[in-house]
Amino acid sequence: MARRFQFVSASTPTERVSSKSRKSNHSHVMRHVHAKKRRLRTQRYQDELISAGMGVDQTASQIGLSSPPILRFASSGDPFSSLARPLSSEEYFLLDHYIQVVMPYSIGHCGLFDYDGDHRNQMLQEWVGLAVNDDIFMTVAILLSTCRYVLHDRPGDPFFTQMVLWYKQICLRSLRLEIESTPSCVNAMSVAKALALAIDEVNSGEQSIARKHLQGVLAMVQFSGGPRSIGLTSLLERMYHIFLRELRLADPRIE
Repeated sequence: MARRFQFVSASTPTERVSSKSRKSNHSHVMRHVHAKKRRLRTQRYQDELISAGMGVDQTASQIGLSSPPILRFASSGDPFSSLARPLSSEEYFLLDHYIQVVMPYSIGHCGLFDYDGDHRNQMLQEWVGLAVNDDIFMTVAILLSTCRYVLHDRPGDPFFTQMVLWYKQICLRSLRLEIESTPSCVNAMSVAKALALAIDEVNSGEQSIARKHLQGVLAMVQFSGGPRSIGLTSLLERMYHIFLRELRLADPRIE
């Protein structure tokens, strides 16, 4: 790969460089360093998706309303270009941290993955893939989850504490609108959002609130005729059953 050099001009190169010029040059260099890091992070995530065996499929006709679409990315495309909305630099960090740290930790410590299988690939396809397509699910399943994870190591951090409250409010408002809409637009993605909210409450020690979210999930699924009628993916259906069992809720359709 050919090297590219960019020069910073100086009007009087033989004179002593002023403090202002040094700061300007430093800022210029750091902008390019951060830009390079973002490009490498994007490339690394793209390579992970490619290695997970993802192909292409983003046509509207194949994205049904009754079940959440599982995005598959082209090997020649940038997965971040498929996001439902552009992410800020802070949110890119949260997404990257989720992929690199939170997701592997969850796979290794969560009872949801206590069986043999390619759990990383499944999470990329059936969880992260949903988030790439749906802005609200990205907010609650990835961004909120990562903020909560960081707060375990940095309790009381004002930035992440504020973002947790903000992201949760966004998801709760969206979910309420979906439930109250006429006709109802509740679907598998609605269930996924409520499950993600329940996970967040469990992670923050709020079992009673998590239970309320799961009661809402149970009502949505039963109203729609069961997990398979509403179109839950295998990962979402497993989450649904495990949560109901752990929180001692009941669904007569569970075999």
